[in-house]
Formats: sequence, C-alpha cells, structure tokens
Amino acid sequence: MKKYIFLLALFFVQLYYAQKESVLEIEAPDLQVDSLFITYPAAARNTHLLHKYKLSADGSKAIGEGGDIKFPLQKITAIKTDLPYPQPANFSYYNRAENSGMASKTFFIENGNLKFLLKDDLLNFEILSASPANAEYSKLKAILEKQNSNLKPFENNAPELINLKEAELEKYIAENPNSFVAMWEIVDDFSKYGYHPVYLDNLKLFGPKVKAAYAYKEFIKLLNTESESIFPDIDFDNNNHLSKHDFAPYKLTLIDYWATFCKPCIEDMPKLVALYEQYKSQGVNFISATDEQSPERIKKAKEILRNNKVSWKDYVDINKEFPKKLNAGGYPLQILVDSEGRIVKRTYGELDAITAFMHDYLK
Repeated sequence: MKKYIFLLALFFVQLYYAQKESVLEIEAPDLQVDSLFITYPAAARNTHLLHKYKLSADGSKAIGEGGDIKFPLQKITAIKTDLPYPQPANFSYYNRAENSGMASKTFFIENGNLKFLLKDDLLNFEILSASPANAEYSKLKAILEKQNSNLKPFENNAPELINLKEAELEKYIAENPNSFVAMWEIVDDFSKYGYHPVYLDNLKLFGPKVKAAYAYKEFIKLLNTESESIFPDIDFDNNNHLSKHDFAPYKLTLIDYWATFCKPCIEDMPKLVALYEQYKSQGVNFISATDEQSPERIKKAKEILRNNKVSWKDYVDINKEFPKKLNAGGYPLQILVDSEGRIVKRTYGELDAITAFMHDYLK
C-alpha cells in the first residue's frame, strides 16, 4: 500500500512541474524568413551582460552568453522558457545575402504560457495571451511618454531632462517596489543616456525581491564603476601602465579608447589631431588606448595612427582592463582626466561636447 501511495505522490509532483513549464508560443503564418532570433534589446555600456535567458526549442542553438537563441521558424513555434524574473527581449532576423535585418519592438519574457502573433516581415506583433509584465510595460511607457520624447538616445542630454524622467520613475517605484519592468527601464536609460547619480538613488527604492536578482546586483556594479571619479590604475600589458600620477604634469588629459573596426573612431582621428594641435600649448595631453589583442590587428592599429599623424602616446589594451575597470562598452570612448587623476568628463563619440567642456574648463 505504501508503495502505491509513493507512486501516486510522485505522479502528482511530476504533474505539478509539467504544468509549471513555461512556453513562449509564436504564430507566424505570413513571415517569409526561415529562422528567427530571440535576444536582448539593443544595448550599450555593457548592459547586455545583465541578461540571463534559459530558452530552448527543437533545432535551436545558443547565440550568446545570456542564453539567447536562433531557432527555425514554423507556422507555430514553441520556445521553452525558464526565467527567475521578467526580462526584456526582441525578435529579430538577418538576411545574409542582402546584408540586412529587422528587429521587433521590445517585449518581456516571463514565466507562464505566452502567445505571440508575428504579423509581417517588419516583425510587428500582437500578444494573444495574458502577460502581466507586458501589460505593465505598456502602462509604464504611457506614464513616461512625455519624458522619453524629450530625450535623445546616445546624445548629450541635459541632466535636468534625465532628472525629470527619474522623478516620474521614483514615484512609480515607490508604489511598485517589486517591479522588474521599472528596474529594466533604468537599465535602458543608462544604456541610452549614460551614467547619472539619480539611477543609484532610484535603485535603492526597490524591494528585496528585485534587489536579490542577478541583473540588479550586476547593474549596481556597472553604475559603481562609472561613478568612480578617480582614474584607475591600468595595466595594458607587462610593460605599459597608466595611473593617476601620469596626469599630474597636465591640466587635462584626453584618453581616446578605440578599435580598428570602429569606423567613427577612424573618421574622428583627423579631428582629434586638430584638437590636439589647438590645445597642447594650453597644458592638454592626449593618449590613445586601442582595444586590440591579436598581432595582426595591433599592426593595423599602428598603421592607422601613423597615417593620421598621431604624435601622442598610444597604448594597446592587451589585458582588456578598460572594459573591466572603466566599463568601456563602446567606441569611440573619450575620457577627460584632470591633473589630480579625477575623471571630469566621459562621452561616446561626442567631440563637440568634449571640445566645449575643454574650452570652459581651461577658461
């Protein structure tokens, strides 16, 4: 009798966990592509590292550290999902022959059965099932519509515009302290608009459930890295080092972090050379830090610098310490450091903003 009771109990346990399995079901009757990706939304400043998906489908393969996948598309495709909390994602595809692709608008994956209808090759979609995270995301977007319309992604936005949006988020988080949707909104703001101290203030308002999440903890680390005002010691390799003491002879030092495959980096070099000629007599030093590791790419970098008549000191970040210690998540990254080794300005490819800051600082 005990044996039958045990088997019955085991059956109900298995039934319970079978019902708990989450599936993202995708209907795509009119799409002309044969495969799709599910991945994190476009991100900068290393925020892609915050995403951890567990996704699987017949014939799928992982395409990144976060568990995002490429899968063969059928009329109805079932993606098994396993997430500890809601996370944003995109559908996308890439046409190698035409070197073109498309990405959908952002949506949220969460545990539970979700049904999506992909309507066309532009990846417009409709959510056919109840989804608390996506319903909340639509609600929050409506609340923040005015503030978001005043902000320009990847440009130098006025701090007061950032503060206005974060003030709205502050009110929302106070009423919804367990909102992962609100947490990801701050992640998206950091990715698009750069570091602002107000992000850390708002993150403190979340409840224990959000604060226990991997994404929250790693996001705090990213923000703390960029909030550090003193330039860290950098060991490019065994023989080349940079520390705050190297900045002492100069009023300002501009560090240009770049890579050989970055077209805007190379296009900006003549402008940087002109800027150096204009300001070197006023106590401004320049340094290049190249994110390359292979001998072939290092040789290419030296050639590019030579062709652009770069005369200042250049380093090669063999040890990749810039991403680790400065959260360098893109190119070109320009950092201004004063004579005390303090970081006074950092921008991604905004030479006009750097020039204006240098002009005002030296006055």
